[in-house]
Amino acid sequence: MDIQMKTIAFITRVHPKRPNMLKKCIESVKMQTNDDYIHILHKDDKTSEGYGIALANRSLAKIKNINAKYTMVLDDDDMLIDPNFVEMFKEKVNKNNPEIVFFKGLLDDGRGIYPKPQIWDKAPKFKLIASFCFAVRCDIWMDNIYEFGKPANGRVGGDFSFISSCYKRTKTHVWFNRLVAKTQRGASGGKGEHEHA
Repeated sequence: MDIQMKTIAFITRVHPKRPNMLKKCIESVKMQTNDDYIHILHKDDKTSEGYGIALANRSLAKIKNINAKYTMVLDDDDMLIDPNFVEMFKEKVNKNNPEIVFFKGLLDDGRGIYPKPQIWDKAPKFKLIASFCFAVRCDIWMDNIYEFGKPANGRVGGDFSFISSCYKRTKTHVWFNRLVAKTQRGASGGKGEHEHA
């Protein structure tokens, strides 16, 4: 039986000590007005303490057979805040067929909305963009996901190494001026695997 390919896959890395955040993340995806998505919950071993940020970053490369045209990281400490995102995203990609779609996300620990205005419609810059601010075509994801977490410019890379690699190896980018997601509580704030609630 053929399963129809969805427009977007949300990839959620599951930290064992953030069950309440995970629940809110899942609920935020289920609130979408269009169901043309899949939500992949990724926990790649049986640890009860978390993997450490380096392993959590590298673990994304273990996700295979993503049955969607585009892929977006939505970690368990993040949540969608636009219930019409999938509907609007689908309309945007069907019209433009881009390799990457950039949009806005709120880091609610005081850092504010990313990507920062100075890089809007320009190449991503370190500490001015986050992984929940873009979706990438699935073939581009597969070609570049091993970059996730690699150092960038001599600094800890995290999501920026992946975003930068995708950007440099692609030509068709759409900048979608819409606030799509946010971090849950400043206590997590996208700071990574070592933080938990």
